[in-house]
Amino acid sequence: MSYAKGVYQRSNLERVFIVFYLPLVIVGYGVYKCHELVVQLGWVHDVRSFFFLDKHPAFWYGLGYTALVCFIAGKVVVQGKSPYKKGKNPALSRYQRAKFTSIFVAQLLFFFLLPFVIIPWLKGQDLFYDPVAPTTLDAYVYVSKAFTSWGGIFYVFGLVPLSVWFFGKRYCSWFCACGNLAETIGVTSWGKNWVKHKTPTSPRAKKTEPLQTLLLILGLAYGFVLFFDMLKLFTAESLLLAGKYYQDIAVDYIFGALVGVGAYPFLGTRVWCRFGCPLAKGMELFGRYAGSKFEVVANENCKGLNLCSQACPMGIDVAQYAHKDKTPIQGSFGLNQTLCIGCGGCIDICPKDALSFKPINKIVTPNRIE
Repeated sequence: MSYAKGVYQRSNLERVFIVFYLPLVIVGYGVYKCHELVVQLGWVHDVRSFFFLDKHPAFWYGLGYTALVCFIAGKVVVQGKSPYKKGKNPALSRYQRAKFTSIFVAQLLFFFLLPFVIIPWLKGQDLFYDPVAPTTLDAYVYVSKAFTSWGGIFYVFGLVPLSVWFFGKRYCSWFCACGNLAETIGVTSWGKNWVKHKTPTSPRAKKTEPLQTLLLILGLAYGFVLFFDMLKLFTAESLLLAGKYYQDIAVDYIFGALVGVGAYPFLGTRVWCRFGCPLAKGMELFGRYAGSKFEVVANENCKGLNLCSQACPMGIDVAQYAHKDKTPIQGSFGLNQTLCIGCGGCIDICPKDALSFKPINKIVTPNRIE
């Protein structure tokens, strides 16, 4: 690959990959997420037409997804080399080692083994036989799903906000299944270029970020419908179905899958996390108004290299908090100013160690640059 006048030039291999990648995303997610709709439309007579070896498409998708995430995360940890730093032998920091270890464990245990192996085993089900509606753990993604159980309500509206108060939105880069894929793909050779050259950073992109608030509101609205249904109060079946189609097709399939994953090579790896995910927006708002202690701080070592901004998958201009005209300003930012997910890429890539996370117990903070 080569660079001409600062414009990213894709290699021939990457171009070939994209040609096959987009149809694969469309068809693959269509089978995985919309197979019931296909049956209802009469295109296929039985949901089990999509099964393979008596396993639901969700199982095979989860298996491939988990294998990819765990392979990349495990490789980073085993090799012990930072995917962000440059040089002959960039050592993996303790923070990044912990992050990628968390990604590996969370994806393998909570998002694959638990829903697809452990729970069916505890129910006495055959490993190689799925019911038509397999057990899934998707309450972590869409806020509305939390309203279907008391455990989900505690998780989304209790445990997650508590973590935000201490650690910011590190949930997005350390644990979330959607974030796990974005984080691992984002440190591959192609992924780093997608983050650096394709992540939207224009003022227009910033103005689009409130779309996430709309999805949060709609998610909460549908969540209350589900909650009333769970309590067996007053819920019209048509309203439930309308909400389900909106959630499954518009949010989950079109935005979360086709755009959220399909746009990796074109808009970076965090399109969904930045513009779509209702839970991410909820965490951001909670952190902002509850006074989250999470902050990234700059020190006097900054030389104005701007590598930090180039490494940010969320399109944050990190450099503006670190220097002005290459002169250190020792600023800081958190959820009050940005959508930071605490991935630590900006900290790791800086050869001058000019950035760091503020210790939770630190009271005095550097000057903030609004």
